[in-house]
Amino acid sequence: MKHKVLLADDNESELSALKELFEAEGYEVDTAENGLFAREMVKEKEYDLIVTDLVMPVSDGIQFLYSIGDRGRAIPVIVLTGYNRLDNMLNAYQMGAVDILYKPYDVSQLLELCAKVLKK
Repeated sequence: MKHKVLLADDNESELSALKELFEAEGYEVDTAENGLFAREMVKEKEYDLIVTDLVMPVSDGIQFLYSIGDRGRAIPVIVLTGYNRLDNMLNAYQMGAVDILYKPYDVSQLLELCAKVLKK
């Protein structure tokens, strides 16, 4: 059975590259260009893992994490961000993120982290 992953990032080229990478690893992947679209997708479908950017237009990663926090089923979330700020990190962890990777990140590190999270 394939793990279902939702990727949310406003950078179209990065989102496309991540989608290809995750699909090559055998994941079933959906994508969203912002937190609002991602929130709607979570309402419609069950995911095993979410990988989201923190800073996005319309609805950012923190707002997205907050909106899915009361869904009853905890979905592990890995946050990707280019902003190494303590308040962002604390907010992400308080909203339920299992880990944060700072851009530019090592792709193999991201895949290893995803595999580790999904094993739990």
